[in-house]
Amino acid sequence: MSRIDSNRTAYESWPLEVQQAVLNGRADKGMTPEMVRMALGEPTKIETRDGKNGEEEVWIYEKGGGAASSLLNNTSVSTGGNIGGVGVYGSPVQLGSVGSGNGPEEQDVVFQNGAVVRSSKL
Repeated sequence: MSRIDSNRTAYESWPLEVQQAVLNGRADKGMTPEMVRMALGEPTKIETRDGKNGEEEVWIYEKGGGAASSLLNNTSVSTGGNIGGVGVYGSPVQLGSVGSGNGPEEQDVVFQNGAVVRSSKL
């Protein structure tokens, strides 16, 4: 969400299908590099290769990369204390980790002429 919040004007100018893909963390055919960055973040690495229809730029997202994987690890919230003579107590509520704790799935996003032509989760 912070990637969307930091560039809300661009996000809101995109078609609803693109906005939904970004919210769902997907790179769909036809998306621009800016849209993919907002959906998935920065790639782990970028490669250039010859494809069937010309040169392709491949953005690689490797599992375990990114700070979001540990965003809420070992985080807990608890309430307690006396309010006006009434005790409010509770056990810690474990928020847990985002996903499996290993970051986003491995994925390749392939661009030609500045647009996604295919995306594959590995």
